Amino acid sequence: MPSLFEPYQLHDLTLPNRLVMGPMTRAKATPEGVPTPMMATHYAQRASAGLIITEGTWPERRGQGYFDIPGIATQEQQDAWASITDAVHAADGRIFLQMEHTGRVGHEVNSGGNQLCAPSNVPADFKIFTRESGLTQMTTDLHVLSTEEVWEVIDKYGKAAKRTKAAGFDGIELHGASGYLPHQFLSDTSNLRDDDFGGTPHKRTRFMIEVLKCLIDAWGDSHRIGVKISPGILYNGSVENEVEETYTALISQLNELDLAYVAFQTPESLRSLAGQDNDDIAGGEIWHRFPYEFIRENYNGTVIASGDLTKELAQNALDAGKADLFVFGRAYMSNPDLVERMQNDWPLTEVDMRRGYGGGEEGYNDYPTWQEQQAQQQQGPVG
Repeated sequence: MPSLFEPYQLHDLTLPNRLVMGPMTRAKATPEGVPTPMMATHYAQRASAGLIITEGTWPERRGQGYFDIPGIATQEQQDAWASITDAVHAADGRIFLQMEHTGRVGHEVNSGGNQLCAPSNVPADFKIFTRESGLTQMTTDLHVLSTEEVWEVIDKYGKAAKRTKAAGFDGIELHGASGYLPHQFLSDTSNLRDDDFGGTPHKRTRFMIEVLKCLIDAWGDSHRIGVKISPGILYNGSVENEVEETYTALISQLNELDLAYVAFQTPESLRSLAGQDNDDIAGGEIWHRFPYEFIRENYNGTVIASGDLTKELAQNALDAGKADLFVFGRAYMSNPDLVERMQNDWPLTEVDMRRGYGGGEEGYNDYPTWQEQQAQQQQGPVG
């Protein structure tokens, strides 16, 4: 049986193990979306991961729904990211940028006063944190993209992809999940369009497919472009009534693109891995086949799984052939040496979520490795 700690060949990129550091928004960039030096330290500390996927990074300012999240739309941002990829590569790591356009999710205060855009005039009925007002209702003043404007947004993804490659990344993951812009186009409740980008399950997939094609063209290699999807997930106001129809149409087209991988997260990830009953999960019978069986049956390439994973659950899923690579999020926040800890069955450090977002180095870069913890214990208290 394959092990989580054996190398994996992701097309032309050799991963030393099957653990993936998942994308986690930490709000450590400047208000204008410029990555900061402490982010280079953070990612380099975790370079032993088979693959690092960065926090969600916006391709245009309207896509910055959250405060202090980074972009990849300007030369200053590109240069700052280059220092981060240099640090990760110097530590023998591999790093993809997650490209995230939040669409209707967010508040214009967080996006520099820019009006948020969406496929249709259907606001997300949730609250979001802003520095000015704290927890605030997500914006209801949305700009509905015309067909021409949809193509303009796609073009901005392509320009951001060129900057991503120039910044030294190993690839891009398109965030097509969690209720953000590509997912908003997929959903029959947030996409009420009747043009080429809406009206049927196949047409609702077009935005995501065209963005992926644009990323591939900009990069020049489909094997360095992945995508994250979340079939049926109830997050950021996302509701989908035609899950199987939509994702059947989507995955058939993803196969044609010959991507690096498809990553996914759904509400039933943990229970699916554990083999538990899913009858209580929204979506009914379809959840007996989503996502592991459905995606493995229909997608021809590498599959990355995420969602409250443990070492044991990931290894069980690997043994069963349900997925190839496995994302860990919160565990990577507090364990920069997560691979080594799991491989040696060393205890994991619990994350302090009170220090999870915003601020400086504390709660971000000050979590010790196992070896550092042992050295501190041997030294004993100072004074």
